[in-house]
Amino acid sequence: MVIWIIGLSGSGKSFLANKIYKRLVKENKKTIFIDGDDIRKFITYDLGYSVKDRKKNSQMISDLCKFLENKGFIVVCSILSIFKDHQQKNRKKFKKYIQIYIKSDLKKLIHINSNNVYQSKKNVVGKDINFPTPYKSHFTIERSDKKKYLHVYNKIISKI
Repeated sequence: MVIWIIGLSGSGKSFLANKIYKRLVKENKKTIFIDGDDIRKFITYDLGYSVKDRKKNSQMISDLCKFLENKGFIVVCSILSIFKDHQQKNRKKFKKYIQIYIKSDLKKLIHINSNNVYQSKKNVVGKDINFPTPYKSHFTIERSDKKKYLHVYNKIISKI
């Protein structure tokens, strides 16, 4: 199973992914947490932030998730995931796939700027590169709606 958590930088993808991961580990599920930022730091560090490099990075992360799923892991992955074709392929690629979209207001994220992404870098998704509405997410969470956030979290855990 692959749980694919997507959204803009600073939307809370890693926070939700880590929360799900910790819960599954606590239940003794064979689980691994893949964070797009970590993959970029340790594996695909030679890739830039152009659309072409982002596409290659996304494909490599998807392939890594498939490898780990084949080894029996539940994979919790937080990634920008701006390519609808990758999201469509994921539905066929993985045995079980749950896509969660954390919807955020870009202006609020720029104001918060928790990862110092929006002012200091080029080719930023949402600012310089379009972030299209994801393809058929199983769950959509409004970042600012904590009640729905907890509801969706509980639904995800019960679905697993």
